[in-house]
Amino acid sequence: MALGHRARSSRFLGNFWAFPGGACEAGEEPADAAVRETLEEVGLRVPRAALVLAGRWRTPPFGPLRYDAPTFLAAVAPDTPLAVTSPEHDAVEWLRPAEALARWANDEALLAPPTRVTLEALARAIAEGQGDGLDLPRLAQAVAAAAPPNGEFLDGIDFRPGIRIVPVRTPTLPPASHTNCYVVGDGAELVVVDPASPYPEERARLDGVLDALCAGGRRRVREVLLTHHHPDHVGGAEHLARRLGVGIAAHARTAAHLTGKVRVDRLVDHGEVWDLPGPRLRRLVAHLTEGHADGHLVFFESHTRGAIVGDMLAGTGTIVIDPPEGDMANYLASLGKVKALEADVLYPAHGPPLGDPAGAVDGYVAHRLDREAKVLAAVQAGAGPVELLVPRAYPELEPRIYPLAARSLLAHLQKLEREGRVVLDGAAWRAP
Repeated sequence: MALGHRARSSRFLGNFWAFPGGACEAGEEPADAAVRETLEEVGLRVPRAALVLAGRWRTPPFGPLRYDAPTFLAAVAPDTPLAVTSPEHDAVEWLRPAEALARWANDEALLAPPTRVTLEALARAIAEGQGDGLDLPRLAQAVAAAAPPNGEFLDGIDFRPGIRIVPVRTPTLPPASHTNCYVVGDGAELVVVDPASPYPEERARLDGVLDALCAGGRRRVREVLLTHHHPDHVGGAEHLARRLGVGIAAHARTAAHLTGKVRVDRLVDHGEVWDLPGPRLRRLVAHLTEGHADGHLVFFESHTRGAIVGDMLAGTGTIVIDPPEGDMANYLASLGKVKALEADVLYPAHGPPLGDPAGAVDGYVAHRLDREAKVLAAVQAGAGPVELLVPRAYPELEPRIYPLAARSLLAHLQKLEREGRVVLDGAAWRAP
C-alpha cells in the first residue's frame, strides 16, 4: 500500500500516516480527485479506469473540516517508485497492510483511523485467502464491509491502542458541537476522561461503547477522571460513575466548583500517576495547567507521549479565558508546561488530535501575544472602559461577538495591569 506521512504542520491529521487523498476541485468526480491527489501527494500515476470503489468515510463530528470521502483501490506494479511531491507530506512508503498495522500496534506510528480500518480489512482478507492483491473487487468488498454505518465512527475512534476518543454532543461553544470523551487502557482496567454529555441519547451511546469494551468481564472501568469543572466536560460524569459503581476523581479546585452539582469522590494533585497494565502499558500522569479553569488537569500518557489536554488547546474553535477564573498570565504559563511535556500528539476536548504539539502551542502563544499588543495599542489610543476598547482591539469581529471578546480583552488587561503597562482608573483603562 502507498502511504504518506503527513507533515506535523499539516492542518488535518499532521504526524499521521494515511492514504493519499483530498477534496474534489471544481468539476471533478471523486475518482478524478483520487487520481490527481495520488499523483500530487505521493508521485504515483494511477489510471482512472484502474480504480475500484471500496466504500466511503465521513469525518467525525468533532472535525473542523467535514469530508464525505469514497475510498478506491488500484493495482500498481510493486516496483513503482514513490516520491514526496507535496508539502503536506514529509515521507512516503510502500507498506504491506500487516507491516503498517504492526507499527501502529507497537506505538511506532500514528495511522489515520480510516486508513487503519482499511488496512485491517485488507490484512484479514489477504490472510483468509479472499484476495492475493490482484482480485480488487473482492478486496474492495472486504474494505467496504469493514467501514462503520454511514462511514462514521459511532463507537469511538482508536487513535492509539488503548486510547479511544468518543465524541459526544454537548452544549459547548460554537463552532464546536461535541466534547471528546477519552477511554484509556489496553488491558483489564480502563479510565474514562470527561464523560461530558448531559443528553440521554449521548449518555446511552457512551454506555453502549463501554459495555462492549467490558463485555464478558474482560475489562472494567476503574475511575472517571475530570480535566476541569465546566459543564461541557462533566455533564455525564455522575450518571456514568453511578451506573458503573466507580468514583470520580478531580483536582480540589475542580471539586470545589462542582459542590452541589457533581459528586467528586477523590482529589487529584499534580503528579499523580495511573498505571493501566495490559499488552501495552498505558500510564497517565496528571499535570496542573490552570489559566482557562481552576484546577484544570492535563493527563499525559507517557508511553505513547500523548497528552489529553482538555481545554488548553482545541482542534475546533478557540479557548476562552474568562476572568475572574480565567487568567491570561497563568494560561500562557500553562501552555509552556504543555510544550515542556514534549508530547508526540495532543488530544483536545474539542476537535481532532493535534500532531504538532510544539507548533500548536507556539501558535497559541503567538496569537495571544499579538492580541495583547492590539489591546495595549487600543488603550494607548485613548482611555476607556472595556466596551469601548473591544472594537479597537478586535476590529475584525462582528458586533454580535463583542460580549465574548470583552471577556478575553479583560483577561489581557488584567495581565497588562499586573505588569504595570496599563492602569484601571475607575471604569476606564488607561496608559500609566
